[in-house]
Amino acid sequence: MKPDKTKLNKLKRRFYKHLWFFRPFSYLLITLAILFSLIWLVPKLAPFFQRLAKGPAMVISLFNPSLTHLNSSRQRTNILLLGMAGGDHPGADLTDSIMLISINLQTNDTVLISLPRDTWVESLSAKLNAAYHYGETKQPDGGLILAKAAASEIINQPIHYGILLDFSGFEKAIDIIGGLDLDVPHGFVDKKYPIPGKEAAEIEADRHQTIEFLSGSQHMNGATALKYVRSRNAEGEEGTDFARAQRQQRVILAFKNQLLSAKTFLNPKRLKQLNQIFKDSVATDIPSGSYPDLFKLALRIDKDNIRTGIIDQGSQSEDIPPLLYNPPASLYGQWVLTPVDNDWQPIFDHIEEIIYQNQ
Repeated sequence: MKPDKTKLNKLKRRFYKHLWFFRPFSYLLITLAILFSLIWLVPKLAPFFQRLAKGPAMVISLFNPSLTHLNSSRQRTNILLLGMAGGDHPGADLTDSIMLISINLQTNDTVLISLPRDTWVESLSAKLNAAYHYGETKQPDGGLILAKAAASEIINQPIHYGILLDFSGFEKAIDIIGGLDLDVPHGFVDKKYPIPGKEAAEIEADRHQTIEFLSGSQHMNGATALKYVRSRNAEGEEGTDFARAQRQQRVILAFKNQLLSAKTFLNPKRLKQLNQIFKDSVATDIPSGSYPDLFKLALRIDKDNIRTGIIDQGSQSEDIPPLLYNPPASLYGQWVLTPVDNDWQPIFDHIEEIIYQNQ
C-alpha cells in the first residue's frame, strides 16, 4: 500500500533535513565501493576472466544484463555495511559505523539508511554496535551473521549480505602507496585524541593526546591521515560529524588518486601488498559466485540519484515525530536509544516507506 501524501511529505522533509549530512557519506561510500572493486573484488574475479576463453557461455554470463546470482526480496538486495576501527584496544571490534544499502535489481534504485549504533537490540540485551563482537565470540565468522540478524530485527527487513571494513588496515595501505598529498582547508586542534593502547588508563588525562593540523598543503603518512579523519573532539566546526565526514571524503579521494596513479597501479609489488592488506581488512559473506553480478550491479548505480534515510529523534519545528529517544541511563545501565513508547512499528513503517517509495 502506498503511503498517503501527508506521510510522504514528512518523509521527504526528513530526507532533506539530513541531506547535508549524508551527501559526504554517500560520496565516501561510492569511493570505497570503487576501491573495494579495484583492490579486493577484481583479483577475486581473475579466475572468472581466465575461464572466459573456455566457451561463449562465460562471455554471455559476464555481459548478460540479468542478475541471477544475488539473493533478493521484492526485487531488492540488501547489504549491511559495517565499519570498525580495529586494533588491539578494548572495543576495537565494535562496529561504530552501520549502514544499510538497498538496491533494486531491476531499476538500480539505491537507498542508504544509517542505523544508529546505540540502538538497543532486545534479543541481544546490547547495543547494535556490539552485535558483531558477540557473534565472533560465539563462533568463527559469526559476527556478520549476528550483526545482520540484529539489524534485521530493528528494521524488519531481510538483510542478504554483510561487508565489514576494518580501517586499521587503511593506515598500512596509505604507507604502501607512499602517503597522501592533501590540501587542508581548515586547521584544528583536538586535545582529546585517544592514545592507542591507553584507552583504559586509570588517569583519564593519560588516555588522550593533543593533535593539531594546520591549514594548507601537506604530505601525510598513514598514521597522520588516520588521525586527521578520526578526530572527533576538535574545537569549533571541525568537531562536528559533518566536518569529520568531509575530512574522510578528502582522504579517500586522495587515496583513490594515488592508487590509480601510474607509480602505484602499474607497480605489481605494491598491488600485491595492497591486495593482501585488503584481504586482511575486509570480510564478507557474499559468495564468490555472486561477484560477477555484484560487479555489474556496482557499475549501474547512479551516485547522483542515491536516496538516503535515517532513524532519528524527529524535529518539533518541522512537525516530524521522533522514532527514537534516549531513556534514563538507569534503565539499561548505559546511554542507549529505544523506540518511542517501546513501539517498533513506526520504525518498521518508516523503513518500508523509504525503501519502497519508488516501487
